[in-house]
Amino acid sequence: MNDEVVSLYRKGNKWSKQKRRIVIITVVLVFFSVVTLITSRSASGLEIIFRDTIANLEYYVIKAPVQYVTGLFDEYNDLKDVYEENAKLKEQLDNLARESAMNEVLTNELNDLKEMMEMNYLPTEYQVKYTNVISRDAENWSNQVTINLGRISGIQEGMAVVNAQGMIGTVTNVSEISSTVSLLSSENAKSQLPVMIMSGDNEYYGLLNRYDINSHKYTITLLSDVERIEKGSQVVTSGLGGEGKSPRGILIGTVDSYTAGDDATTSVCEVTPSVDFDSLNAVAVVQRVNEE
Repeated sequence: MNDEVVSLYRKGNKWSKQKRRIVIITVVLVFFSVVTLITSRSASGLEIIFRDTIANLEYYVIKAPVQYVTGLFDEYNDLKDVYEENAKLKEQLDNLARESAMNEVLTNELNDLKEMMEMNYLPTEYQVKYTNVISRDAENWSNQVTINLGRISGIQEGMAVVNAQGMIGTVTNVSEISSTVSLLSSENAKSQLPVMIMSGDNEYYGLLNRYDINSHKYTITLLSDVERIEKGSQVVTSGLGGEGKSPRGILIGTVDSYTAGDDATTSVCEVTPSVDFDSLNAVAVVQRVNEE
């Protein structure tokens, strides 16, 4: 029995000595690594092997699994976003099909009504002539642009110019092959644009007076007493500018705020433009169908 105890003691003592050796070797290697960093001397082969081993263990045991799991989550989120976008696109396509069918029905009804009333056109009917912005002076960046359509293309002063987002301005000067367009963002606007605000079931009329370059909003003066206008109401051209002017229904922007004054002339709306005036390339000149 005593011999077995002695044998176990010796084995335990031997294992303790081995652990001490491992700890001592590790401390020595760490010490030399630190000294190498401090003194900038060339590392020994054993130090390089030890350092690379630690670096590989750190990468394969910690970093690589973390990166893999993170990649899985990123792929899942990307797939989720794609699925949601596809669902929205499908819904939009379904709505587009319904709206196209409805537009065809309404167009046929309008044509029938025009024929019954012996009307050749409606105030909201217009045609467009597509063109491009060919010049924009840095000094007049917010005031005007030049387009490559002119008198020989049937362009006249006062015609509205639009892009895909809404109305950008009006033609103010026409040459044979080009025209100058005064932007609605101009601080030097010489004329007021007749507009219509569609708030719920009501329609209110006003004049677009100016554009504030600091707030990036239009100011519209109302032409009649109004108690309340809902925020987000659409603002469009009213078509009341006379011949050669903007037809009815071209988008201008949305109401941001409304301040009721003592009378109509002091009641104003702040309107957020639908157009990004910093990005104007492809545009179109709008022409009423009765002015061909």
